[in-house]
Amino acid sequence: MTETDENVIEIVLNGNRNAYTTLVDRYKDKVFSLVFGVLKDYELAQEVSQDVFVKTYSSLKKFRKDSSFSTWIYRISYNTAISETRKRKFERVQFDDNILVGVSQESTEEINEGLRKEGEQEQLNKAISDLKADEKFIINLYYFEEKPISEISEITGLGQSNIKVKLHRLRKKLKSLISEINKSELVLY
Repeated sequence: MTETDENVIEIVLNGNRNAYTTLVDRYKDKVFSLVFGVLKDYELAQEVSQDVFVKTYSSLKKFRKDSSFSTWIYRISYNTAISETRKRKFERVQFDDNILVGVSQESTEEINEGLRKEGEQEQLNKAISDLKADEKFIINLYYFEEKPISEISEITGLGQSNIKVKLHRLRKKLKSLISEINKSELVLY
């Protein structure tokens, strides 16, 4: 039987620092994925992911158990990655090329509405690459991590209604960006 996150935290806080590797092993892939989704730089994402685990370990005593450990570490991941983008002054952060993997059928149809060319996937990826890092992060949490709005709210520190509004606006923004891409491609032909 595997230990719960809370049990492992208790073991670590009682002096067994080696038990922390259990949490690192459980969350290293998810943390890296979230950080990489924001930074789109493999080496930097590895570095920032390590920072996340150091920060998490240092703050373990502050974990209040108001939410799950996964929500808490995702929030630290989000804040650390966003801070890194500000520090490095990235204006544009590309997103994973496989952006549509895991997107619900309804959302995919909504986003793809009006697209008639073969390059739909490419157009969507281009549109998403034009989004801000925090917008991409919300898309990643909602569509890929399949986090409920309440958990995204906890992770980002934004209200649930704000998250709903942001998701609605992001869908509209993506449609608009795709429309602009279509117009610019027509000019090229």
